[in-house]
Amino acid sequence: MTIELVYSTEKKDWLTEAVARWEATNPTAGGRPIKVTLTGMGSQAIVNGLRDGTLKPAAISPASTLQITQVNAASINGKQDIAADSQPLVFTPLVIVEVKDTVADSLKTGASLWNMVHDLTVEPDRSKNLLFGQTSPMLSNSGLQTWLLMAYSYHQKTRGLTAADINDPDFQKWLGEYAKNVVKFGDSTSAFMRDMILGAPSLYRAGTVYESTAIENIPLAKNRLVDLQVIYPPANLWSDHPFAILNDDSWVSAEQRDAAKQLRDFLLRPEQQQEAVGFGFRPSDPNVAINGADSPFVKYADQGIKTNIGELVEDPNAEVIQALLDTWNRLQGNVSK
Repeated sequence: MTIELVYSTEKKDWLTEAVARWEATNPTAGGRPIKVTLTGMGSQAIVNGLRDGTLKPAAISPASTLQITQVNAASINGKQDIAADSQPLVFTPLVIVEVKDTVADSLKTGASLWNMVHDLTVEPDRSKNLLFGQTSPMLSNSGLQTWLLMAYSYHQKTRGLTAADINDPDFQKWLGEYAKNVVKFGDSTSAFMRDMILGAPSLYRAGTVYESTAIENIPLAKNRLVDLQVIYPPANLWSDHPFAILNDDSWVSAEQRDAAKQLRDFLLRPEQQQEAVGFGFRPSDPNVAINGADSPFVKYADQGIKTNIGELVEDPNAEVIQALLDTWNRLQGNVSK
């Protein structure tokens, strides 16, 4: 029996190794051996694929509950809530990564951070421009989260963001100014981070990625003589990497759902959670520490990595998310891709 798990690419290394360890235990469902097909893509692309019918996996693991909210709100194969059976695997917040000894050094954590990002991104003098990048909100969770945090900051909220806030003409103008001056909107967070390192500092000086992606790439950047510094937004969002078993009998059998549950249970075991820490993720198991001597959260403290990220904003509803995606659709003809 084969089950397909479609997952967000930033956890590829941890997930690939963990699945190999699980398959080595010779798991079965209904007396049949289980094999896993792993398919990586951008988190928002997972939502799009389920909506248009091009994806029919047994389970999905996008970067965030934001995608589960969208999937459950959509009518997919005539059903809603097909991803209701969902549990977080690991956590990571959004961060800004800046190239040290550039104009990006002026960015400071605080209430004015996103206004500074906006103003330095639209700066006409290239020597003073932030040369900021991010991923596409339509394809990637980190891009969507970037715009959500910008919206929360613009409206001076941490809860209760509405579609009316997103559609506010002044906010649309402010966000549009920023979007037109972003260097590039990447397809996935991992690929964007690599492009940023390769292009720093002449093409990029800062951008938004996951904390885990920053941790993974700090040593790679050093190999190219690029020093990175991590900045945490004053209010943040978790990417909780939910593992959702899809409930549609037309393409997922009961045995496949059982197999997917066995895999999810394995990934939530303390030993697999501890392995995730080594890849820069925060475990969903509160008994697994992140401050051990070999932990990247300790090793990269000088680069700005923190164990406490501070305040969290409220996850928005599907209507707010769709309003942001509609904004992207209106703006994308005027932005760099």
